[in-house]
Amino acid sequence: MAGSKRMSAEEKRKVLLSVYHKSKQVYTEKEILALGAKEGINSNTVADINNSLVDDALVDKEKIGGSNYFWSFPAKKDRQLQIRHEGVLRDIEALKRKVEESNANLSDAKRG
Repeated sequence: MAGSKRMSAEEKRKVLLSVYHKSKQVYTEKEILALGAKEGINSNTVADINNSLVDDALVDKEKIGGSNYFWSFPAKKDRQLQIRHEGVLRDIEALKRKVEESNANLSDAKRG
């Protein structure tokens, strides 16, 4: 990844997330800083990019003792999308029922 072209913030996020997904391991903060720098991300910005991934719930973080541990598995994003999809389907069904009730009320109002 190293070269004369600078990476955008989104590219850095994708590269750092791919580090987690390729290895499927848990890392300390120090390890992820080193791996991010190895992948061509400026070492000063790896911590900020990692924190943005944690804030967006793409990477999990747990403090154990005096250390922070980070991990992300490929299935997490799929599961988040599946849960969101199920919620949208429930909302659609609820709206369909409301439309049916409103149409029934409208037809009653037209008759009487």
